[in-house]
This record gives sequence, structure tokens and C-alpha cells, in this order.
Amino acid sequence: MPHPRFLLDEAMTGPGEYCLNRQESHHAASVLRLREGDAVIVFDGRGHRAEAAVVESSRDAVRVRVDGVYEDAHLPLTLTIATAIPKGKRWQVLVEKCTELGVDRIIPILTERSVARGEGDIGKWRRWIVEAAKQSRRSWIPEITEPMAMNDVPELARRERALLLVADDEGDSPVLLRELLSRTLQVVVMVGPEGGFSRDELAFCLSKGGRGIRLSPFVLRIETAAATVCALLRELAL
Repeated sequence: MPHPRFLLDEAMTGPGEYCLNRQESHHAASVLRLREGDAVIVFDGRGHRAEAAVVESSRDAVRVRVDGVYEDAHLPLTLTIATAIPKGKRWQVLVEKCTELGVDRIIPILTERSVARGEGDIGKWRRWIVEAAKQSRRSWIPEITEPMAMNDVPELARRERALLLVADDEGDSPVLLRELLSRTLQVVVMVGPEGGFSRDELAFCLSKGGRGIRLSPFVLRIETAAATVCALLRELAL
């Protein structure tokens, strides 16, 4: 059975002792009942991971000893998903699946047809990301932001010199993107709400340099579209 994984609050700079935060310590000591000498995996969310041994265990503080640190290279394409928020538990599914599939940043966006407005607890969203990263053995923790107006996304992409893609039923076939992806280091993909972006919203994004991309011949739910585009772009960028 794989060793349990825990996120550190501090960057791992090399061998030494590190302390899990209060929440991770409680899980390690009170739920998993780890004791001195038990083996674990720790990572810092910045690409570093290590095999470690517990040297102190209490519900408030678990310390581990690291003898060697490994650095996982960042994937060659920085990928942002700017997405409308689906209702209920589907938002958690979207966040978790995009994390598992290698997203670097998730931006909730507010659109004309949005039903969910993003009045959630961003701390809870981040915990979903951490758990998904641990489950999928990612050493990099994606960022999740406060909700943003849809019209602000093209300007963000311009500032970051990112390729702006817009999920659209009438967009280009994704296979046409391989050449574009070979010439860029950053991509921002916009995924609309149920019913898609309005005509005005779509026209605005395209006028700001966005490029429509068709993900499927079928109508996809928000969380399905977001996960599909993560998987697709990660494969095309390899």
C-alpha cells in the first residue's frame, strides 16, 4: 500500500525536519494514528516531494525527518481554466478532476447565464484541491482564485501573453491547436455555463483575440467540458 501523503506549509529546501500544519497533523496522528518511525510522503506544493519518517506525533504537531528531496519538473504548458460554476456538488467534482488532470489555475467566472454565483468558501475549495493533489500524487498545487467577471478574462490573458481559447460548439477542431501550442507557454481556456456563453459574450471574447474550440459533437456539462479540455491540452502539449 502506498505511504500516506501530506502537504507541508513551507518549502522543502533540503534534508532536515519539517512540521505538518495543524490540520494535516490532526489527520496523521488522530485519524491515521501514525507514530514515530512510520514512513510517509511529504510534498510542498511547489514541485518538491520526499520520503520521510515521523519523528514526533501529536494531534497538534507531527514532525517528520527528510533525508533527500526530489524535484518534479513543471509540465511544459501553464494551463488556466476560467470556468462558470456548476450547481451543487458538481463544482467540487470540477475542481477535483481538473486538479487530477494537471490544471495550474482555476478561475471561477461570472457570466450572463450563470446560476451559481460563487458565494462559496474559497478555503474549502482549496482543501478540495489539496486532497485531489494528494490522491493523484501531484507535487504542484494549483491556484484557485476568487470569482471574476467573464469580461476581465481576455485582459488577464493579454497581460500574461497567454493563448486565449473559448469552448464553443462552433469552434475549431482541437487537432488544429497542436501547432499553436508548440509556440506558447501559457493557455487560458474559458468554459461557459449551462447553455453556453451568450452571443455578446462570445463575440466579445473573440474580438479580444480568443479562439473558439469545439470539444465534442455533443453538449457537455460544465464539469465535463472543463475536465475534457484539461486532458486534451495536456495531451496535445506533450
